[in-house]
Amino acid sequence: MVINARALLAAVLLVLVPLAARATAEAPVLGRLVDSGQLGRPTRHAHARLKPFLHRGGVGSLARAKEGAALFAPTPSARSRARVSSTVVAGFDGIDEVSTLAQPPDGAIAVSSSYIVEAVNSAVSVWTKTYDATGQLSAVTRAIDAASLDVLFGNNPGCYTGANDFFGLVSDPSADYDVAHDRFMLSVISFDQLFFTSSVCIAVTETGNPTGNWFIYAFPVSPFTSLLDFPRAVVGADGQIYLAGNLFLCCDALGEPIFDHARVYAFTATDMYVGGNATARFVVVGNDPESGTPADSLTPARAVGVAGMYFVSASSPVSSHTGSVVTLWRWADPFGANVFARQGWVTVSTYTQPPNALQPNALPPGVTDCTQPGAICVTTNDARNLTAHWSGNTVWAAHNIGCTQAGTPVACVQWYRLGSLDGAPALLQQGIVDDGRPGQYRYFPSVAADGNGNVVLAYAHSSALDYAGIRYTPIVSGTPGLEVMLKAGEATLEESRYGDYAATALDPHDNLTIWHVEEYAKDFLDGVTGWGTWISAVQITGTPTPPGDFSMAATPTFPAPVLPGGSQSYAVTVGALNGFTGTVSLSVGGLPSGASGSFSPSEVAAPGTSTLDVATSATTVGGNYTVTIRGTANGLTHTTTVTLAVQDYSITVSPSSRTVSRGGSTSYAVTVNAINGYSRAVTFTSPTGLPRGVTFGPLPTSAPPGASFALTLSASRNARKGTYTLTLTATDAGITRSASFQLRVR
Repeated sequence: MVINARALLAAVLLVLVPLAARATAEAPVLGRLVDSGQLGRPTRHAHARLKPFLHRGGVGSLARAKEGAALFAPTPSARSRARVSSTVVAGFDGIDEVSTLAQPPDGAIAVSSSYIVEAVNSAVSVWTKTYDATGQLSAVTRAIDAASLDVLFGNNPGCYTGANDFFGLVSDPSADYDVAHDRFMLSVISFDQLFFTSSVCIAVTETGNPTGNWFIYAFPVSPFTSLLDFPRAVVGADGQIYLAGNLFLCCDALGEPIFDHARVYAFTATDMYVGGNATARFVVVGNDPESGTPADSLTPARAVGVAGMYFVSASSPVSSHTGSVVTLWRWADPFGANVFARQGWVTVSTYTQPPNALQPNALPPGVTDCTQPGAICVTTNDARNLTAHWSGNTVWAAHNIGCTQAGTPVACVQWYRLGSLDGAPALLQQGIVDDGRPGQYRYFPSVAADGNGNVVLAYAHSSALDYAGIRYTPIVSGTPGLEVMLKAGEATLEESRYGDYAATALDPHDNLTIWHVEEYAKDFLDGVTGWGTWISAVQITGTPTPPGDFSMAATPTFPAPVLPGGSQSYAVTVGALNGFTGTVSLSVGGLPSGASGSFSPSEVAAPGTSTLDVATSATTVGGNYTVTIRGTANGLTHTTTVTLAVQDYSITVSPSSRTVSRGGSTSYAVTVNAINGYSRAVTFTSPTGLPRGVTFGPLPTSAPPGASFALTLSASRNARKGTYTLTLTATDAGITRSASFQLRVR
């Protein structure tokens, strides 16, 4: 029996390295995007970086399942199409093979009101947006051409990148924008190919400007010899980053990775935004309900407007089998109650694995289909779910499937909308994109909904006559419109690896514009072809209805003062506006030192109420403090303020410094000051810090607020010369206050 060297190394390391998760608190490293500009013209077949696509059953299993699509791919039902008015408001080239040698690109996009961030497998670009006086997009300007993700994440030695590890690479980027906190997020998997070990690396911006500083974190994946493949990450409304991926272990006797289970992670984003130590937690996903085996390839939903996260997965058909089950998962309060559950599943139209896609010149003489050697067909991967977007307490999702058009098996895009998310999910709508023409291949979809609930479903498209390009279908009220071209392909791709996914994001500037990024076949002229990415913006006609919102109020706004060590309660009311539905997460800021606040409950389903209890301590200094109560939900943040009044006293010693000659004396005026009506007398203790030869006169037994007395200090003839800091302390019922002053002996 021949044992692969990497498999033997993995076996040794599994013995040497504990399989328990590493410490969950990780410190960041600061870094910036370094613009590397254009690297020159791509060279045929000279791609320096390639992490193979990993299917749960292995390469052979997927190939057999794709061959079975020719026999078992279902024919989609005819479906009416609405006349939906949509407009492509922007379209321009993104990163391409001139800027990076990664293969394939794996497109990711995040959008704020001012910036666009695009990421591919080894690079990231940034654009700035400007608007005219009417609020319409007027220009998009590139701020960073192509910054290396190897360099960015290589700032953290815990990330295995080409910048700090000869065998390292970064792959599978995700990007998102946190509207509530004005922060961008990038995530990748970093992978040491020799030791087959990986870490999840996440970068978040220090401010809302992605051209500035990023906090870079590395979270080791356990066990040591494992790869968390195909990680998809989003920002939740509850201050967490959620990421899902497939855990592959190393290795079988041939050195091939072995699928073990799907895993989902949560990270404390609010800690990461300030550069603090960040905590990670993961759970192992259970079984797929159709196959009874471990589920794979969960997709976290973008733009979730409630606490927690929803994930979608699709059953993976095996050879001669079809799939028909889409599963909804939910993770609630990962750092508290930590409840991860399979909510349920729905049955969708039957599907198979997607056959690889034709493109012009894909079949040279003597080759008749994409399964034969020599075919240059576009690889469509498998039927895993690829995209999910939350809108109005429903989730839209889509994936590649195999279907039949006029008797010909092709790759199709299947979409669906799930409702009843917090119970057994319901299938609200579903469809397969099909314009009635045979031989049309559609693959790698991505979906997003605007503020009206209208949907843009974008995807790659090719045929025997059409180079690989990008198209979209608008969906309004569950009815798809006519297919629209976003970008036509320009050439035959000689590298058939494609995808592995695209990305779509809603613009918070107007909650109407939907941005999309995807690969297309690009002609670089002079006989050189390769991949490009195309960034586009689409609007479906209509003005967004006033978005649902919530209000915040708290009483009493100015309560009676409490003593240090006392507590104060406030009633917090969360109102619902414009049909708002969602859970509002509460937090408090502005508390003085020594005070703490807690909510009961900490999350309120609007409309609803909560109680804020503020506890002070004996060290809390008296005064009036403006306390800010913050509510966050659905990307919205609102605040209300109340006053915390602390009753206290202070003592002052005047003047702050005196000089006395040896053999002489001097005195200070000591005053007890009331804060917020403090009325009890206080007791003084002997001053401390007196040098040798200096004594003090009698102190009063007690002194009420407003009282003053003289503190007399006398220096003997042999008193030690120098300048000394003295402290006078008063106490009352456990409340201790002091004042410092100076004495110079000469």
